[in-house]
Amino acid sequence: MKKFGIIILLLSINFVAFSQYDTTPPYLKSKLLPAFKLLSVDSTVFTENVLDSSKQTIFMLFHPECDHCQQQLELILSMPEIAQKAILIMISGEEPLYKNRAFYKKNHLEKYGYIHLGKDFKYFFGGFFQPNTVPVLAFYNKQRTFTIMKRGNAEKQFLLDALNK
Repeated sequence: MKKFGIIILLLSINFVAFSQYDTTPPYLKSKLLPAFKLLSVDSTVFTENVLDSSKQTIFMLFHPECDHCQQQLELILSMPEIAQKAILIMISGEEPLYKNRAFYKKNHLEKYGYIHLGKDFKYFFGGFFQPNTVPVLAFYNKQRTFTIMKRGNAEKQFLLDALNK
């Protein structure tokens, strides 16, 4: 009986040691647009309630001092299709708020009603999208369901195709 107990113990340890760990990123587990809170450049908190349900949502994870992020934003600003069809939520991570303000002013983002820039003060999106580079673009349709993601800069055709998914 003692041997039987030891065998069961060893088998259960073996099972636990070799079990699979789920590596599926959160944005693919639930494809619904996540609830969020971001700190805007005027130090107010905004949530998913700013989203217009008649438009798609694009999350752009960025760093205010990233040249690739600046280039991506310039391409987006040059595309009227995005302004017509989507809301852009620009999300920075650990950077101080003054860097977001400088980026916002430098790019005159106050002129673009479809763009909201915020600091992820709860560090939610880093875990949710698991970026290994910036910019990261995540697209959600009008039904608030995830459609596609691009890590690194996206070309114009990719952006147009993503808007039409």
